[in-house]
Amino acid sequence: MPGDKGDASRSEPLSDLDDNFIKRVISSILGRNDPERRRKRALKQIAKQLRSSKHKFYRVRGELAQPALARFFFDIYKVVGPAQQMLQNAKSSTALRAIVVERRLSDEQRAQRDALSEEAISEAAQQYEPKELANRLRKLLGNFASGFDAATVREINGTYSLLTAFLDFVSFDYYFLLRKFDSSLPEAKYNVQPRFEAIQAKYVTDDLKDFIELLPVMKRSADWSRVFDALQEYRGIEIVNRNAWQKVVGRLEDVYRSGVLTLMIRHAEQNPDYMPEAKIPSEKIVEPYLNTLKAQTEKALQKIIEERRTKRVTQLSEKVFGDSAVARAKHYTEKAGEQLQRWGAGTYRYAAAFNYLKAFLLDYVKRDIRELQDLLVIRGRWADNILSQQLSDAFHQVMDISSRAVAFDDSLGEEGELGMKLRRAMGRSVERDQKSKKLVQEVVDDINDRAYAMISEASQNLVSIGKALKNVLEDHERSRPELLLNWREIEQYSEQPIQERMVDVYKRVYFFIQLIQLHVKGRKGEGGKQEEGAESQAGSQEE
Repeated sequence: MPGDKGDASRSEPLSDLDDNFIKRVISSILGRNDPERRRKRALKQIAKQLRSSKHKFYRVRGELAQPALARFFFDIYKVVGPAQQMLQNAKSSTALRAIVVERRLSDEQRAQRDALSEEAISEAAQQYEPKELANRLRKLLGNFASGFDAATVREINGTYSLLTAFLDFVSFDYYFLLRKFDSSLPEAKYNVQPRFEAIQAKYVTDDLKDFIELLPVMKRSADWSRVFDALQEYRGIEIVNRNAWQKVVGRLEDVYRSGVLTLMIRHAEQNPDYMPEAKIPSEKIVEPYLNTLKAQTEKALQKIIEERRTKRVTQLSEKVFGDSAVARAKHYTEKAGEQLQRWGAGTYRYAAAFNYLKAFLLDYVKRDIRELQDLLVIRGRWADNILSQQLSDAFHQVMDISSRAVAFDDSLGEEGELGMKLRRAMGRSVERDQKSKKLVQEVVDDINDRAYAMISEASQNLVSIGKALKNVLEDHERSRPELLLNWREIEQYSEQPIQERMVDVYKRVYFFIQLIQLHVKGRKGEGGKQEEGAESQAGSQEE
């Protein structure tokens, strides 16, 4: 039947042609998700792009880097190569950073910057006391910093970022790359005619990757004049030919936009997914510049303060002890403290002050002050014994400290109590053994506390002696004395005029207190306040 024939025709097997067609469709659908097929298809497209590129840097067949690529790099090398040696350390130069910042200073800021130089600060120190000078410099720094508005900061940082990119570009090893195309090429010879040959591109792909990182910043629109002006000031000569550089950067921009170098790498390494990284510097140099200027200003100020202090120490030492060197301490010394410091175990903080104290107690208190005290307290007839008792008590306290100071210094010797304690704490090796170092530090702190206590106590009692002498001096000058009633009798027992003798003792005490202050003040919080009070009292005496 006709109907049966139709059904039979529909149930017949597919022809070979239909079978192949279905297989191709299925294969096509599945092939779209095949990574290897996709990679080969992408590489084929890359090869097509390379063949049509106007930059004939690469031959697809054989995967060869062409001489045209070498000539491109050689043209760059001729322009920037001479600058490589001159700019070798430029990236780490603080002077270059300062130049970039200071080229954007206003006239007012330049004047302020000049006033913050070490020479200018030294000159200003001749007019102002350290405290006032410090305030003036602090204000000057603030005014100078306020001149950097946000726009100026962006401009300065942008210029230095571009300069950094240029330095990276210059430091690229062009010669190393070029030698791969011509092994006989001499270094730093820019007028030769190289004989470049095609080479396997795989030998230069790593170089190209490094080079491509530098290109995003190489634009004709960038402000290269500021970069080259700064470099010219830095080295004193023109670093590159500016016209030649503009031609180079134009070619760089063109090559980068074409993407030919990236395509070369993708094809040579058979990696169509390779994407170059961009090396775009983002430098911030204004804040570090200001911090450096602040540190330099502080250093210059501290230098002046230290010079004044040293000069004042010399003057006061001469007024108290004369021209001879003062060396009375035997063990609690600056030299011994330096050894402890090298071990990282602290130091003898009050060694200088203690040395002066011991010298003053032994050389002057026991002789000159004692003789004057005997004259005034023992031979004097006081209208009120309160002041004489205060003078006597203060003197005996000082004499007691004299004995303690000698015993303290001796105890630091090899056989002394503190000396043996210190050696026991040292253990095997202070430098390597942290436990020993900590023990030594604790012992040293205790020794320093003892020294400070004597210095502080002696200073306070000497101030009391000075105040008593000031009252007695004023009494001696009265037509009718009110404190001592037998001045004439006292003068008979004095080998030199009593007024002259009292003035000499008073001045020595006053100058000694000042000398101690220069070595103790600020070393210890509580002690600094105590000694400051002593100095203040001594100052009021001189007035």
